[in-house]
Amino acid sequence: MIHQTLKLSEETNAVMTTYLLDDGEFGRKGLIRPAVVICPGGGYTMVSRDEGEPVAMFFNRHGYHAFVVNYSVKIEHPFPTALRELAKAMAIVKAHKAEWQIGEVYTAGFSAGGNLALSLGVFQEEERITAEIGLTTDQIRPDRLILGYPAVTLHPRHEEEKCAPEIEALMDAGLMPDFRGPSIREILLGYENPSEEEKESLNLLPKLHKKLPPTFIWGSYEDSVIPATDYTELATRLYELGVPCELHLFGHGPHGVSLCDTSVKNAEDLEGLSMNHWTELCVEWLKQKNA
Repeated sequence: MIHQTLKLSEETNAVMTTYLLDDGEFGRKGLIRPAVVICPGGGYTMVSRDEGEPVAMFFNRHGYHAFVVNYSVKIEHPFPTALRELAKAMAIVKAHKAEWQIGEVYTAGFSAGGNLALSLGVFQEEERITAEIGLTTDQIRPDRLILGYPAVTLHPRHEEEKCAPEIEALMDAGLMPDFRGPSIREILLGYENPSEEEKESLNLLPKLHKKLPPTFIWGSYEDSVIPATDYTELATRLYELGVPCELHLFGHGPHGVSLCDTSVKNAEDLEGLSMNHWTELCVEWLKQKNA
């Protein structure tokens, strides 16, 4: 396996780590493999480790090259900073398709990383994402999107934009990152206390279009961070646009489960959950020619 860390911007510390599978041998030598560019979550306040390398290793085990994007976060890096970094990551992967023996290139994202991955599809033709950093739409367009509990509308799970009590308890115990401070919408806008109209400008649902790639979506009905309606409304709108889509809404499970197995979670935290099946469902979906 070949690992490299590639810089994505001269202005920020964003990097991409490669997880390139070695060439095969005998009858499998020269095999062209698909690749997955992974955007971990973290509320645009940090980049989750659980949704980075473990996910890359999962896709490696199933014969995919993988790349993890450590994009810029926090309020000093508002939109479209992280999106331009992801665009550059996609362009690098596509530029090395022959050298790295890559076929199709997919983008996977979790939570805020799902927002970022979906944004790549939504804004793939906007000049501020392409021309302003010297890229074209063809260089950055993903062939498919894989979205795990993605933030779509950026509407808070509860009426007040505050963490749920159970989430605050985990933060206080040091069992998850502390997201208190500027909200995800304030981070993307680059300033605090925006108007309701400014907040709503970040909602991706009204911006969806027919050129979005086929999309795989999964999440939990019980998610205390992202409302389940984000997933169902996203799937409904893609259906209306004629964009191939597959949605899996699991009945039980918290936010941020990543692979939902013991590589990222304690066994007792996984009892009674079936969300781990998203991985096999996703691999089967990726095998379909007309997703």
